[in-house]
Amino acid sequence: MKNLTGKLQELSSNFPLEKNFIWDVPSTAPIDIPKDIKNSYLRNIYLKENMSEILQNDLELKNHYWIIQEWGGIKSLKQNQRNDEKIRKFKKQINIEKLTKETFGLISSFSKIASFLEPKKYAIYDSRVIYSLNWLIFRYCKDNEFFPQPTGRSAALAKYDMQTIFRLSNRNYTYISHKDAFFKYCHLLSKLSEAVYSDKNPYKIEMLLFLIAPEYIVSDIDNSVTISIN
Repeated sequence: MKNLTGKLQELSSNFPLEKNFIWDVPSTAPIDIPKDIKNSYLRNIYLKENMSEILQNDLELKNHYWIIQEWGGIKSLKQNQRNDEKIRKFKKQINIEKLTKETFGLISSFSKIASFLEPKKYAIYDSRVIYSLNWLIFRYCKDNEFFPQPTGRSAALAKYDMQTIFRLSNRNYTYISHKDAFFKYCHLLSKLSEAVYSDKNPYKIEMLLFLIAPEYIVSDIDNSVTISIN
């Protein structure tokens, strides 16, 4: 853990979030962000920290879908009765900290909701973030237990399949169960965020991991992994 923390501290200095997190909040946001907050990173923080009450009162789930579709860019998850029920089940399951396999299959979408409902507790669990986290654990920790990676849309990340790297390394490895992965992930990010940013909010490390995935992580793999054929 010490080596991982040290590396993340280095990365946080090399990729400061206020300068490098460029994904802005859509203009259709359900809350007004103060006009004096012009930085994309800070605008996202404001949104994340001020959506909880709106979501708690969002019985028709309109703003839940806004987070997934508009803010998160996942247009494929349409609002219908079946998906409404899946979202409600997810919210019940996070209260008991056990996810079903079906629910975990949509964790990239549903974790976005959780991260706005309770930003001090939950972070977004998506392909880019898990790709970065698994590589850094593999590179800087002795742990052989990794987080299951959701299907992603990034062509850059498709260059290197992480599971193939694990297999070729000859290290024994396992994946955390779908039942517990999201909760263990949030707990780990909270600890890492406290060490790196002196702030337990897990979303700061999540944003850093998201930021570095397509360029830094892929480049680090490129420079670190070689295959020798006898």
